[in-house]
Amino acid sequence: MTPAVEVRGLGYSYGQTRALSDVSFAVAPGERVGVAGANGSGKSTLLWCLLGLLPAKGEVRIFGRPLGRRPPRQAALVFQNPEDQLFMPALLDDVALGLLNRGEAPECARAKAREALRAVDLLELAGREASQLSLGQRKRAAIAVALAAAPELLLLDEPTAELDGRSVRHLASLLPSLPGTHIIATHHLEFLRAVTSRTLVLAEGTVIADGPTREILADRALLERSGLI
Repeated sequence: MTPAVEVRGLGYSYGQTRALSDVSFAVAPGERVGVAGANGSGKSTLLWCLLGLLPAKGEVRIFGRPLGRRPPRQAALVFQNPEDQLFMPALLDDVALGLLNRGEAPECARAKAREALRAVDLLELAGREASQLSLGQRKRAAIAVALAAAPELLLLDEPTAELDGRSVRHLASLLPSLPGTHIIATHHLEFLRAVTSRTLVLAEGTVIADGPTREILADRALLERSGLI
């Protein structure tokens, strides 16, 4: 079976600062994988490199194909800050925008946008501006932006950042119902337990552990060494 994601010898630096070093792993289609690590461990950089948004060294293949000049159409990234994806007068416009930019007819784009908003339980707010929503709702709206294009690979960067407990639980119940392969970067351990079956642990840009999420979370020495507790 061709991996959904295959990474070999990935490296990236911000000037003289090394962010990733010799990162290698593979993710099977349909797998739900967490990327855990303390702030500054390289989680967000890794997600950006997986889509070619940063010019990393090494090799990345998405569903068997090497990265090109543009992010692969099968993949979508949900940014940590939902405002990076929500800026139109209404949520429906935000979610439809990417489809329109791909050349879809307006009626078709809006229909798909409604389905994506329904999937994250926000259809009744389709006419609202993002600024009128709670942070938890904006996070789910950003997921809808990604879902509208029906990606086979969904990347989420710190989806629980700044959320209260209720919003985290809502998100944790939502993600397992969404189709496709998921890679979720977070340092929220209980959230990882709820939404992933496997976890990679990053420390100073290097993968120091890769295994079943429950085993990773049970290894207190590992969690302390990686700054997760």
